[in-house]
Amino acid sequence: MIFADKIIQLRKKNGWSQEELAEKVNVTRQSVSKWESAASIPDINKILELAKIFGVTTDYLLKDEMEMEEFSGESDEDRKVVSIEEANDFMEKRSIWGKQTGIGVVLCVLSPVTLLSLAAFSEKGLIKEELAGGLGVIILLIMVAAAVGIFIYSSLKMERFAYMEKGDFELAYGVSGIVEEHAGEFEKPFAVSLVTGVILCILSAVPLLIAASMEVEDYIVVLTVALLLVIVSVAVYLFVSMGMVKSAHDMLLKKGEFDPVERELNKRSTKFAGIYWPCVTAVYLLISLPTSRWEITWVIWPVAALVFAAVSAALRKER
Repeated sequence: MIFADKIIQLRKKNGWSQEELAEKVNVTRQSVSKWESAASIPDINKILELAKIFGVTTDYLLKDEMEMEEFSGESDEDRKVVSIEEANDFMEKRSIWGKQTGIGVVLCVLSPVTLLSLAAFSEKGLIKEELAGGLGVIILLIMVAAAVGIFIYSSLKMERFAYMEKGDFELAYGVSGIVEEHAGEFEKPFAVSLVTGVILCILSAVPLLIAASMEVEDYIVVLTVALLLVIVSVAVYLFVSMGMVKSAHDMLLKKGEFDPVERELNKRSTKFAGIYWPCVTAVYLLISLPTSRWEITWVIWPVAALVFAAVSAALRKER
């Protein structure tokens, strides 16, 4: 049985007209008619959508030799229909979550700053070395603990939108147009934030390079490292807070990394990221805390980012 016959059979089995199926897949009735007459076939994204709507596997739809329906365990009835009110609430909550997560990440990035500053002051004899080290570590741990608390709290507030992350939803009639309008209005501020963040990351090393080239005292070098972290934290906040809003639009419209095909490709790299970054953080702290060489150990982060990008690309290719 060819693809066209299977679509006709499944549509009639569900009691849908061509217009009703077209609305569910967000295409025209003419497109459905062409699929059913074998005049054309849908792209891979629409095939994935059809498989979810009918509750069958993509193998059943695409392999002519498969005559018996192979069910995936999902059906259109299992998918939530997102109204405009729900979509607006999600975008608003996602924006708040982005800002809260950004603050948490900033706290993590800035956590060594107090320790570095106190170490610089102790070198000048303004504070005892033991007191500087102890107080610095205490403040560092408090900041990290606060960040973890923010991450947990903000994530719990987003639990009711878990179905969005899985893609188990469809937009009510007219919602996609409104979301696309929001996304269009957000393009400029997102681009400005992205460019600003990149520039800040590039310029963050300038104070440290100047200090190193001028052969200044060690405490000045330590303070420039602290300044580097402050500049980077601003860039990271822009990336996280604005990126969350951008991802909300992509999630609702199922674009970019939330496209059904991309979602499948990203599954393995997402699992890897969940293990990789906590391990990198642990290694960073385990090396930095005993050695107090914060002016050197920060290099772990850009190196880790390059390794992550390479491994993620390899995992995607294996799919």
